Amino acid sequence: MTCREKKKQRQHDHDIKIADGILSGKAAYIKYEQKKKAAQGNRKGGGANTDSENDEMAERATGLLRLLLPAITAKMSDIYDPRDQRKITHNAGTIMTYGLLMFLSHMSSRREANRRLGGEGTHARLSAAFPELATMPHADTLDRFLSNTHLDDIVERYEEIISGFLKSPAFRSMNKGRYIIAIDGSGKFMRRHCWSPHALRRKNDEPGKDIYYAYMLDSVLIMENGISIPLLTEPVANDSLGNGDDKQDCELRAFHRLADRLLVLFGKGQVTLLLDGIYANGPVISKCNKNGWDYMTVLKSDSLKSVWDEYYGLCKAEPSNVLHAMHGDRAQVYSWANGIEYQYGNNNHTLKLNLVTCHEQWEEAKTRSGRQPEKKSTHYAWLSSEILKFSNVFARCNNIGRARWWIESSFHVEKHQGYYFGHCFSYDWDAMMGYHHLMKLAHFINILITHSKNFSKYVALEGYQGLNEKLWSTILQHGVVNNVRPPKRRGRPKAVGTIDYLLLYSSA
Repeated sequence: MTCREKKKQRQHDHDIKIADGILSGKAAYIKYEQKKKAAQGNRKGGGANTDSENDEMAERATGLLRLLLPAITAKMSDIYDPRDQRKITHNAGTIMTYGLLMFLSHMSSRREANRRLGGEGTHARLSAAFPELATMPHADTLDRFLSNTHLDDIVERYEEIISGFLKSPAFRSMNKGRYIIAIDGSGKFMRRHCWSPHALRRKNDEPGKDIYYAYMLDSVLIMENGISIPLLTEPVANDSLGNGDDKQDCELRAFHRLADRLLVLFGKGQVTLLLDGIYANGPVISKCNKNGWDYMTVLKSDSLKSVWDEYYGLCKAEPSNVLHAMHGDRAQVYSWANGIEYQYGNNNHTLKLNLVTCHEQWEEAKTRSGRQPEKKSTHYAWLSSEILKFSNVFARCNNIGRARWWIESSFHVEKHQGYYFGHCFSYDWDAMMGYHHLMKLAHFINILITHSKNFSKYVALEGYQGLNEKLWSTILQHGVVNNVRPPKRRGRPKAVGTIDYLLLYSSA
């Protein structure tokens, strides 16, 4: 091993040590004050490029990214690189950093990334803040790297990063109770041609009109302060098509694979799953019981007919299980029944289910249109793992059951607020999944930044989406003053723990 290779290896080991420190909360964030040049007066012929608040905001964000990005890319750089190392210009860490910056700065496509990140001026501004980007890769280089890399390596590093955050003392201090996890699926994109043998197929009566699409089963962690953090993704994908077998992968099969991965990440107990109506079936509930997980599952009116029949019978036998409550300005009536027997499967497996319904009424004012107020109502139903009582039914339904909508909000952000969930970025399946995990990781990092205490005043003025847009437009167009040093593990007289510095706050 040459001296240059030994130096690179020592630097790599140092970055890994820093990564472990940052994700565990042991590393420190140190900011050195630096005298700035006086801003040029905003007068005719010589106005400043940005105001002082935008510069300060971009500087703070860059300081956090200078801690997070090297640590994360150090983890990613351990991915096996199949390329000839003697002929490459950019190593795996640099390429993955570039991929993260694509999604952090909300690039809509590889072409836009080349246009906006590949310019000399942009590279000079980014390399001043992020020395890892000694040279800027081309987006096609990233695509070739993801196409030839084992997807399992990327997923494994992604899970290590998420696991490090979940195990940090700061996170445990923010989320002292159970892990509330919502699971739901969403279509990514579809095409009229079979672009990959892993794509799902939706048949059409007309020949040649079949639709081929990608579908993802995602999970998010809903924290006690209402913030949702992306967790694991399980693709709903076929191993092969055209082999005469009409059976395809489905969301329910993907759920069991995802549940096994969540079991490794969180263990048994201390988990509450929030599930849609498609998961209200025997195998899914048995999986939750086996893992010791709590659950609140939506039950549709046309599902599990035997359960509904027994529920109505028990409600007549025990009419006292009714609670009237007010949730804000909405009047609610809860009714529940415990210990409903449900059998499924060829061996008649028996489960004890607890079912609660909520009838909600409210009056919707029509102040803008000047019309008369309109009375509205809706109906909810959940299967609960816990026995329902007067003391817990209100909290379980409103604080837990209805929190499932946070995953819909997460999908909305990733689809319509800059992460381009529905863009494939590549027709190679492994590369597409690599881009998907980079997008999830970028969403995770942006959540840490925008929900940091130091950005609360900017969020109040701009909102989360506006803050991201203004932050990255400032960094890409004007650069920042880089006065942040790498984290140190010893001596913390003027420092704050990195993850502690990123303490999430409730917008409420």
